[in-house]
Amino acid sequence: MKRYTILLVDDEAEIREGIIKKIDWEKYGFQIIGSAENGRDALEIAESMRPDVVMTDVMMPFMNGLELGEKLIRMIPDIKLIIFSGVDDFEYAQRALKMQAVEYVLKPIDAAEMGGTLIRLKENLDREYEKKRDLETLRQHYIESIPIIREQFLVGLVEGRADQEQLQRNSGLGQLDLDAWGYTVGLFRLEPKELEAIKGELFSDHDIALVPTTLRQMTDETLHLYAKVSSFYYGDTVGIVANLYKKGDIFKLAEGMDLICKNMKKIYGLTVTGGIGTICHDPLELRYTRKEAQTALSYRISLGSGQAIYLGDVEPENNASLQFQGSDERDLIAAIKLGNEKEIRGEIHKIFCRLQEHMLMTEQLSVYFTEVKVGFLRLLQYYNIRQEELFGKGDMLPILDGMQSLEDGMEWMLDISLKMSQLITKSRVSSRSAITTRAKDYVNEHYANEEMSVEMVSQILHVSPSYFSSLFKKEVGVSFITYLTDIRMEKALELLENTDDKSYMIAEKVGYSDPNYFSYVFKKHYGLSPQRYRKRK
Repeated sequence: MKRYTILLVDDEAEIREGIIKKIDWEKYGFQIIGSAENGRDALEIAESMRPDVVMTDVMMPFMNGLELGEKLIRMIPDIKLIIFSGVDDFEYAQRALKMQAVEYVLKPIDAAEMGGTLIRLKENLDREYEKKRDLETLRQHYIESIPIIREQFLVGLVEGRADQEQLQRNSGLGQLDLDAWGYTVGLFRLEPKELEAIKGELFSDHDIALVPTTLRQMTDETLHLYAKVSSFYYGDTVGIVANLYKKGDIFKLAEGMDLICKNMKKIYGLTVTGGIGTICHDPLELRYTRKEAQTALSYRISLGSGQAIYLGDVEPENNASLQFQGSDERDLIAAIKLGNEKEIRGEIHKIFCRLQEHMLMTEQLSVYFTEVKVGFLRLLQYYNIRQEELFGKGDMLPILDGMQSLEDGMEWMLDISLKMSQLITKSRVSSRSAITTRAKDYVNEHYANEEMSVEMVSQILHVSPSYFSSLFKKEVGVSFITYLTDIRMEKALELLENTDDKSYMIAEKVGYSDPNYFSYVFKKHYGLSPQRYRKRK
């Protein structure tokens, strides 16, 4: 029997412990996975643990239960809320109903009454999960949701097989807004080994091919809340084309795809990773964005699977255009950026075969390799790599003067491409470190700003909040909020030891407008209140 998870929030430890002890949670199909004594702590716990249900008191310091509920619903739209209160207040109950709380319960909590609430809640959650896992419904959705022309158009568009006439004719069918500011491609990737391992458990009586249907249904049900998108089956998984109306829309899209990845793991136990390409402004350029989305997926090895990865987050920000004079050359750049030697060799082989077919004269080859030179220089500029790192101090293209055969040019091109791929990989690692370094510097300079948050800092750094949170924790070892709190506490300690400032003054200087909350955090951090700490000295 599936057990649903509950986070319990109340500022009184005795009440929390009493509620936990007086109810047989397993009997009703639930388990308590954590507790918190105020809304701010609860919000941080919920973000990392993603509970199915939050039970919270209304009256709490620093952030009350209703404020907590509103923030939780924005963060986890399908979360269930049980609000309890020591007073029968109509306004509280009305606000609880507006945020679609499951129950508004009066204290003291009656075990039998709460048992009835939990039975109803479990039945509701079971129905919701069953609906999402109803494979026959998914099969019907699969049959009904594949208009062949629409699928062919979208796949052809992202693979570069659509022309201007097809774009004009089928844009409405593909839900593509030709007046949009920009466009991008997103791709989901299922972990094949994990999928095979659970085949007998989850899909024992059904075709494993229904898994992409599951993913697409969740994509259609979720992503429209974050962006205007059109989904399609791509190979054995799912892709999307998104219409963007301003630059910030790409981060909303990343947030929505990240939620889908987490829900696929939570509901089905499947690890799904999302890759998102950068923004293009011409739908016919989406084939390159699709390549970028595949490049973004390759970062799952270093950043971790089970999340959405936006290429603009992990590659240096630059507006330089990266183009040679044809699709083969662009595909080579995509392979170089991906860092896959096999693909690099394959793309250069395709170029080599095409040049052989055209039987170009020496002068024509010279022009061609000059175009390659310009493209490579742009790529160097894009990643802020100095020419000397790739070519040394000599001429970057001596081959143009001494080339004896087409094979000479191809060997040179392969050697440079492989070296460049290695340098780009190194540059990306440096770029990730630079982001965390800049974030830490910003915290050390502006820790007194009470409004500082993940969203604020990620906006300053021009990356999405989900990517920044994941990267910071991976690089630093703690979450951004924990790091910020640690710095604030260190500064508070310095002020307590080296000044005569009152506690409320120190609170303001380290980013807390509420002196009571500052005292709470300080005591939680050091085991003593600020006043007790100073007296001890």
